[in-house]
Amino acid sequence: MLRILCPTDFSNNSRFTAEYAIELGNELVAKLIFISSYKVPRVPGALRSLDDKIYEAVEEDLQYFIKKLHPLIKTGIEPEAKVVAGNTSDSIISFANENEIDLIVMGTKGSSSIMHMILGSVTIKFIEKSKIPILAIPYSSKFELHSNKILLALDSKGINNTKSLDLLSKLHGLPGCSIDVFHVIIPGEKVRLSSNSGMLNDIVDNIIEVDGIDPVKEIKNFVDKNDIGMLAMVGRKHSFLERAFVESNTISELFSSNVPVLVLPESRDNLV
Repeated sequence: MLRILCPTDFSNNSRFTAEYAIELGNELVAKLIFISSYKVPRVPGALRSLDDKIYEAVEEDLQYFIKKLHPLIKTGIEPEAKVVAGNTSDSIISFANENEIDLIVMGTKGSSSIMHMILGSVTIKFIEKSKIPILAIPYSSKFELHSNKILLALDSKGINNTKSLDLLSKLHGLPGCSIDVFHVIIPGEKVRLSSNSGMLNDIVDNIIEVDGIDPVKEIKNFVDKNDIGMLAMVGRKHSFLERAFVESNTISELFSSNVPVLVLPESRDNLV
């Protein structure tokens, strides 16, 4: 059974993200795990009871948060509530890696959002750490995946991560859902994606290749001009996605659009 992790800080933004995660979970018949993290104030001589009190308060808020959303869950699969201590990104990633999570669904605003965790970083180490696909949901995005196209933007290396391919396969199996690969052929590229796409044959409907020198710009232009329901990209070192994360304006544009962005890990064995 697919396991979806949804971080929350109980804000309106995170509630919207949770609703999207629930709708996606309904479509995929997945188990939902809602998680919230907290930090204990560094006060000299602080008692252990302070940690317990904060934990109990966050847990109570999380249970109430889930209770309000529970009527939206149509699978009959009871959601879980998890409260973890520590830095938001580290604690959530650690939990996900240790508990067989298949997908993390996050917002693009708020303290539990992907933007909060990665902006200011000069690499995609946050993505590399997770080893798990991350779906970033814009606040204005409605769940309409069943009637939209997924654009899978790839470089010439393609994708070989089993967890990522399994997720794409499940998404492709949703009624009316299609996946088109988008590849920008940059000057001097020796290997074309079309000759290296064997593992994608079962889940891809079309391969679109265009010439260009700026893959990020070409991707954004294509998304803006076409009816794309989700943009999927691979988070690997020395890729156009890494450059997008380095350039804050670019990443802000990608994650601030109305299109959900699915960031897929590269090879699970290569990530540390």
